[in-house]
Amino acid sequence: MTEQTLDLAISGGVVADGSGAPAFTADVGIAGGRIVAVGALAQPAQRVIDARGLVVAPGFIDVHSHDDMALIRGPRLDFKMMQGVTTVVVGNCGSGVAPVTAAYRQYYEVFLSSVLGPAADFSWSTTAEFYTTLEKAGPSLNVAAFAPHGTLRFAVMGMEPRPPSSGEMEQMKELLEEALAAGAIGLSSGLVYAPGAFATTEELVELCRVVACHGGIYASHIRDEGDHLLEAVAEAISIGREAGVPVQISHHKASGRRNWGKVVDSLALIDRARAEGLDVTVDVYPYTAGSTFLSMILAGGAEEGGLEDVLVAAAPHHPELEGKSLQQIGELMALPPLEAGQKLVQEDPSAVAIAFTMAEEDVRRVMAHPAAMFGSDGIPSAGGKPHPRLYGTFPRVLGTYVRREKVLGLEEAVRKMTDLPARKHHLTERGRLAPGYHADVTVLDPRCINDIAIYQDPRRYPDGIRYVIVNGEVVVEASRHTGKSVGRVLRAGG
Repeated sequence: MTEQTLDLAISGGVVADGSGAPAFTADVGIAGGRIVAVGALAQPAQRVIDARGLVVAPGFIDVHSHDDMALIRGPRLDFKMMQGVTTVVVGNCGSGVAPVTAAYRQYYEVFLSSVLGPAADFSWSTTAEFYTTLEKAGPSLNVAAFAPHGTLRFAVMGMEPRPPSSGEMEQMKELLEEALAAGAIGLSSGLVYAPGAFATTEELVELCRVVACHGGIYASHIRDEGDHLLEAVAEAISIGREAGVPVQISHHKASGRRNWGKVVDSLALIDRARAEGLDVTVDVYPYTAGSTFLSMILAGGAEEGGLEDVLVAAAPHHPELEGKSLQQIGELMALPPLEAGQKLVQEDPSAVAIAFTMAEEDVRRVMAHPAAMFGSDGIPSAGGKPHPRLYGTFPRVLGTYVRREKVLGLEEAVRKMTDLPARKHHLTERGRLAPGYHADVTVLDPRCINDIAIYQDPRRYPDGIRYVIVNGEVVVEASRHTGKSVGRVLRAGG
């Protein structure tokens, strides 16, 4: 019998297969978009990549992205591909781009375009139409999506700050059913942002019962990441318990100096829930600064003079202020930092900023927890100076926290970037280097992997990512994007 000719062989690399098991030297054989062998290959190959001295890992999965519109506007998504990411999860924080109404399109242009980026065409209305539009755009990497609670609620209730009527709840359930039938992997919430902030726990439980019927998961930007962190974590866990759904707590942190150290207690809450048999996990980004609307940061109030160091990341009406701190902007305006920020928000309501609110020790503690995975939470604004996590999250973990700081071992870090998120988000046959799995692969140099994006110059590709393979096709080669469009929309259940 004639031996199968492989499409691609990756030869002689150190394989971290995603399982967390010790890495080993082996070849990886790929044919028909799948991994067919891991070991010593006997088959010939049309192409061979020499991976000696390099690490061969499954493609990284960014479980917390806001790339919904960016994928349509620029489907190469170079800022993720060049990190070794082969799958992004969109629709996070209860915010997304489907389903949409005429009113939502207007709301998006005024407020969300500075975060998710300007609308590409917005020709769709339903979730199914959005997924079809994504496919037609031809992304370079794979995409999975949550149904965003805030977007569903807006479609039914607009910005009404009240519980839904029984009829409105039924309408939200119908929209959620449509999204899940179209392939959404679950429901996300953003409980600090309107209109999601107006939802009660009971509303979320009722919607999550619909998610449970479809085998989906619930991901939440919880109601408070500061003074009431523990109560907010407990609420997320209770929603999962009552509705019977797995829970993902987004970008887990303790925000504000007076709350530093609280992640010890929040992780203990999660451990207790897991000991009860509840599937509760978290994601984290490897930085001590977060990024959101400037108005949200100002609403938190000045803490120990901390507003001076807040950086303006995007201000569509005042681009000359992007990259400047509130201290610098205040000096230009002859105002204290808080008043300068308030003035900017009045003139530019959708301005986005970066605030340094977390303790390094807390970030490391969350990162090392066995139920933690990684998400960039990057904001793909069209202009400005976005948080460097947009370009650097995954290489930063491997360069800073694996190679230099040794917070994690290589194999465990790779597991948190691949197999753990794939299993949690029901990304079937992805996240491992094993026969039969889809051939999403990242080949990196462990000696120089590093993020080089910084706050004042964030749009910089990392060092050390040599090859990125999506569904068996080489999309990044010799640290350059090939321009191939081989990604897929990963619909739940199909």
